[in-house]
Amino acid sequence: RPDGAPAAVRIDGAWCSVGEVALTWRVETDWWRAPVRRDYVRCLLRQGACVDLYRDLETGTWHWERRYD
Repeated sequence: RPDGAPAAVRIDGAWCSVGEVALTWRVETDWWRAPVRRDYVRCLLRQGACVDLYRDLETGTWHWERRYD
């Protein structure tokens, strides 16, 4: 997406479209040890699920955090 948020996520081998990004937040912590810098997004999927994903700001890779039922 133009705003940098994911347009789809893969769940159980199938791609699910992101209907809406409901919330975004940044976590920057532990700078004195191994720094953690992440941008989180809470996505409402068109299939009805709600998931949290984050992008590691050091590597640029996306990761799955949790799914809400």
